[in-house]
Amino acid sequence: MKPLLPTLALGVLVAVLCLTQSASGQTWFVPPDPEVYWYNQTLDHFNSSDTRTFHQRYLIYDQYWKNYTANKSNPPPPIFFCPGGEAGVKGGYEHNGFMFQYGMTLGAFMLFPEHRFYGESIPFGPVDAFKPENINKLTVEQALSDYIQIINYVRTKWGISPQSPLIAFGGSYPGELASFMRIAYPDIVHGAVASSAPVRYHPGLVGGTHSGAFYAVATASFGRKNRECPELAKKAFEQIYQNWNSSQGIQWVSEQLRLCSPMTNAPGQLRLLNLWIENAFATLGMENYPYAIGDYPAFPMDVACQIMTSHQSASLVYKLGQAIGVTYNASGDLSCFNISKEYYPCADITGCGGGVADPDARSWDYQSCTEIVANVDTNNRTDMFPPAPYNFTRLTEYCQQTWGTTPDPLHIPQLYNYTLSSYIIYSNGFLDPWWPGGILEGNNNNEVYALQMEEAAHHLDLRGSDPADPPSVAKVRNQERQIINGWLNAHTEKYHKLNSQ
Repeated sequence: MKPLLPTLALGVLVAVLCLTQSASGQTWFVPPDPEVYWYNQTLDHFNSSDTRTFHQRYLIYDQYWKNYTANKSNPPPPIFFCPGGEAGVKGGYEHNGFMFQYGMTLGAFMLFPEHRFYGESIPFGPVDAFKPENINKLTVEQALSDYIQIINYVRTKWGISPQSPLIAFGGSYPGELASFMRIAYPDIVHGAVASSAPVRYHPGLVGGTHSGAFYAVATASFGRKNRECPELAKKAFEQIYQNWNSSQGIQWVSEQLRLCSPMTNAPGQLRLLNLWIENAFATLGMENYPYAIGDYPAFPMDVACQIMTSHQSASLVYKLGQAIGVTYNASGDLSCFNISKEYYPCADITGCGGGVADPDARSWDYQSCTEIVANVDTNNRTDMFPPAPYNFTRLTEYCQQTWGTTPDPLHIPQLYNYTLSSYIIYSNGFLDPWWPGGILEGNNNNEVYALQMEEAAHHLDLRGSDPADPPSVAKVRNQERQIINGWLNAHTEKYHKLNSQ
């Protein structure tokens, strides 16, 4: 990033840090290229009079399976399945290297369907999809039914043995979906790995997550190498608020943050600015991996902290802008920030995706206004951000005005009650801001396991292995393999027993 003022070289520091961290090259395991297929999917699984369909993309990799079935006949290898989430399916495919490294040893058939209304599986295109009569088909229940249809179709098309068990894997929202599939369809999904799945993050849920939890973790991660960083961020926000009382002060804030278009004193502008900054730290918290990924440096939250504590003669507001540039300008190409392209103000304050024209962001906004409702907020006590208490009434007003919907935060946890299920692994990393909403206590009698990882961000255990992985991550991956091996052996024994009678 080129600084606006030639005397301030902090923008250059961001780019240099990013380049330095990624110069050693990629070392983590990357899945092989998939084959791409399309399925003619039913739009409404619960209304037979609606005969409309749409094309749903799915990815497969069957080379492990082909190699195994060509040489062995008993027992048939499993299907490893990952439900698509709130973005294009290719990203989820590439981020699940653990499935491939483990699946390679078992001859697993790898299956990745895309979530309806995301990526390239948007019914009727990115305009008509969001008409009320269409977007109301974007539900978890419909999505799970999509996946069951594709599973059954793929089993038939590829001639996969009915004896082959299916294990679902997923991180974040796909992790929730993996667990929901095991709960709703136990005869089809024989086990699930739900990493960083915040199934308890719903307002009003008994045993749910307490206020302020998400950004408390993000703040702690920002200060884990230097406790001064969160305090400096707080002071930067104080400077922003102090200068927001005049047009000249707002202009100064806009220049210090290096915005392409200056902010105004119009209602909601200050809140939008706060959300844009908070979203950057939410992203850094989730992406706080121990190695460089793409343009992100290793431990990007630490890099942001290093920028915040630099001793150059720049204002704290300027340094705060440079720190969040680790998110928004990871490539170092931008000369200024464009909030409308980088942040979509929506029902999920942690962010819905890209800018205002991003269909994926709109779809997640809709889901956040119906079933996927998380009580994330800030308080300026346990976190470094201006206080914004969770307000369900305000959320409801927004959702009714935007989508004509009323959010129902208890619908999903009541429909998919994890306490009544079995054969699910819930894993969480303590650098991940979502971990307080995960399952932290297991039930070994039902083979529901809760595994934790120090120094791990968002579903790091599902990524491909890397020499920089913390020991706790390697340990959890080994535990996951051992547990799933037990499930697969039990399934094989059960199948043989049933077929011998």
